[in-house]
Amino acid sequence: MFKKLLLIAVILSLIVVVLGAYTRLSDAGLGCPDWPGCYGQLIVPDEVSEEYVRPLEPEKAWKEMVHRYAASSLGLVIVVIFLVSLKGSTGYRQSATLPGALLIVVALQGALGMLTVTELVHPGIVSMHLVGGFTTTAMLFWLILNQNKPSTIASKVSIRHKYFLVFVLVLIIFQIVLGGWTSSNYAAISCGTDFPTCQGQWWPSMDFSGALYWGPLGVDYEYGVLQNPARTAIQMFHRIGALTVSTISIALVYMFRNYLNLRPTLLLIVGLLLAQLTLGILNVVMALPITVAVMHNLVALLFLLSVLTLIHKSFRKEANQGNLNSDLNSTQLH
Repeated sequence: MFKKLLLIAVILSLIVVVLGAYTRLSDAGLGCPDWPGCYGQLIVPDEVSEEYVRPLEPEKAWKEMVHRYAASSLGLVIVVIFLVSLKGSTGYRQSATLPGALLIVVALQGALGMLTVTELVHPGIVSMHLVGGFTTTAMLFWLILNQNKPSTIASKVSIRHKYFLVFVLVLIIFQIVLGGWTSSNYAAISCGTDFPTCQGQWWPSMDFSGALYWGPLGVDYEYGVLQNPARTAIQMFHRIGALTVSTISIALVYMFRNYLNLRPTLLLIVGLLLAQLTLGILNVVMALPITVAVMHNLVALLFLLSVLTLIHKSFRKEANQGNLNSDLNSTQLH
């Protein structure tokens, strides 16, 4: 039951992330100018009163509300997961600590979702909301991994390799944050459709200090407020990050090549990395088609989950399983 709940939650979480990316990339983040309703209603109304400055655009409003409905459903499932973990009705023993932390993250996600609307898609808030969605999915996925039997490989992976694996994870997280910052500042096509050059140059004119501009609250950030040199710097930051993560990930795969039990996960990492690089290039040369952009967001999440799988297999030792079986048998006798 617990594992099925987790599986439902992970699927819902992936749907929420995809819907969130689609809503953001189709400029529908402010389709409903209030929260949690839409023009004061639980569904998109046919007409709105004059008190709302922003005119109703039904197509954008429905995109935003479908995203909210899916996110609310995910939140309810996560509450149930937490309650089940409190009762101890899980497969492999799972404390309520991680589900409790997950519940807090989801509550923060709800607050960030509200602020995304009320603070008029502030880039910092939008980026944190994106990271929160990835974090929610990663935590749910880790809970599912905890339900599998520990592997024998963990005791064979060297400490040096484990440290390097964690380093790769940190780089991937940083690159995801850069991706969110690029998207929320509308900097994805600031280089035009040039690749690998940018605006026909290898190193165009850029404003790096402007790229880190946070900006005050209460300003409408829809379609971005930065000048193109600052957006170009953001795009170049993201490209350099992609090159760094790709290089380090290839080094990781080479380093782990002799761990035969990990080869399927390593092949998955390579496949997702190639897919992500391809989608990133297509985003540029095709001027950000929405299907490709949404897939770029999704594959980034799947790439993160594949590396988390490698971490879980490399760190979770089988030695704990013997104690677990002993405890379970003792419980059954009583």
